[in-house]
Amino acid sequence: MSLNAAAQGLAWFAVVITAGIAAVCIPDPRAGMRRLDHILSALPHVMLGRYLAITGFTAFVAVLGDLRVMAAWAVALSFMAFADTVIYARLGKPYMKHLTAGLAACAVLAVVLAAMISNGAA
Repeated sequence: MSLNAAAQGLAWFAVVITAGIAAVCIPDPRAGMRRLDHILSALPHVMLGRYLAITGFTAFVAVLGDLRVMAAWAVALSFMAFADTVIYARLGKPYMKHLTAGLAACAVLAVVLAAMISNGAA
C-alpha cells in the first residue's frame, strides 16, 4: 500500500467517524452532546475553537487557490450558516447574521462557479 492510498484511507476513516458523531446527534442534539461528553456551559469556548479552525481552513483554501476546493468549502460554509439560520428562526431568535453569512457563502460559490465555467474547469 502506498502512502497516498494510506492517506486516502485515513481521510475516508475520518469521514466515517465524523458522520458517526453527527448521527449520534441527529435524533436528539442535547442527548448527543451529553453522549459525546460535551458540556453545554463550555460551548462558547468550544465555538471559539471551531471558529479558529474554520478561519485557518479558509485561509488554507484561499492560499491553495483550487477552485474545486473553494466551491466545496463555500457549500459547506453556506450549509452551516443556513442550518444555524433555521435553528435560530425556529426559536424566534435573531438570525440575520447567520442568514447573511449563508448568502455571502452562496455569492462566493457563484463567483467560483463562474470562474470554473469561464476557464473550462467546470
